[in-house]
Amino acid sequence: MSGGRLPCAPFFEGMSVRIPFEFGPFLAAEFMGKFRRMCGFLAAPCCLLFAALLAAGGCQPFQPAQGRSPLRPAAMSPDSVVLDMFFVRFPFGDPAANETLWEQIDEQQIPPDVRERLARNGFRVGVVTGQIPTELSKLMALSDKPVSLPPADASQGAQPASLEAEPRVVRRRLQARAGKRAEILASSLYAELPVLVCRSGRLSGQTFYQAQGIFAARPLPKPDGQVRLELVPELHYGQPRQRWVGNQGVLRLDTSRPKEVYDDMAIAVDLAPGAMLVLSCLANRPGSLGHHFFTQGEGQVEQKLLVVRLSQTQHDGLFHPPTPLSLDEEQEPQG
Repeated sequence: MSGGRLPCAPFFEGMSVRIPFEFGPFLAAEFMGKFRRMCGFLAAPCCLLFAALLAAGGCQPFQPAQGRSPLRPAAMSPDSVVLDMFFVRFPFGDPAANETLWEQIDEQQIPPDVRERLARNGFRVGVVTGQIPTELSKLMALSDKPVSLPPADASQGAQPASLEAEPRVVRRRLQARAGKRAEILASSLYAELPVLVCRSGRLSGQTFYQAQGIFAARPLPKPDGQVRLELVPELHYGQPRQRWVGNQGVLRLDTSRPKEVYDDMAIAVDLAPGAMLVLSCLANRPGSLGHHFFTQGEGQVEQKLLVVRLSQTQHDGLFHPPTPLSLDEEQEPQG
């Protein structure tokens, strides 16, 4: 006996129920009403079950650990080194900054041959350990701040800021990875820079355009907690160029500017946390590389001092030298 198919509720879409025709339209309508009511009864428990699962697993309140702040700073990398840098400006040729200050700075930390090459090219470098020299603390304690100029009236127009408004002491913080290159900007950008360089006892000159003095820094942590800091003076000039360079067996596209690297003037010192490396120029070497690194201004020339302080290192106690264990004294055999 043949029959017909009636559509089911949307909840059971894709299914069908076979109803014999002899039951009549009344029975088919009654059956469909009961079937739809059953679908409604099943939908309510499903919604309640879903809500219970969501409340139990997906919406738990955040409870920070006892004694720990949820706003703690992110942990440093195990091989990170933090350097504090202070750029200090003072009048060019100031006797206190060029003579008295350096009497309290240890320049013997630099090997004699390197110190001689640096001096011939206008650099002066030393190390400060322990107590900060009095003259250095005076220079770094200058509290000059940029002057807040009042807004100019519309009738007067904009007023340019004065150079005297710049702070005398500028602090920068550099976080570098062990053995990785970092750059310290030592000078402003020169549109045209004629430089005199003394190498192997010979004096030569060269002119660079769009040049800027930069120190390439590389920290190397040591097992005893100190850091060996290497600084190499470089002159970056011209416009950026694209070229392929190899690094650890991989070719990458480099877009840096051309540079002149002075490896023979590389500085390498061992610094303990809190120790400082002090760099400046010799006032009696005009036109030298160090003069252009540590002076600024055209009319009234100012001299600069760079202080690099080892602020923090992620020294791991695992690399401490092992403590020798005391051997038990031999006991004499008892007779």
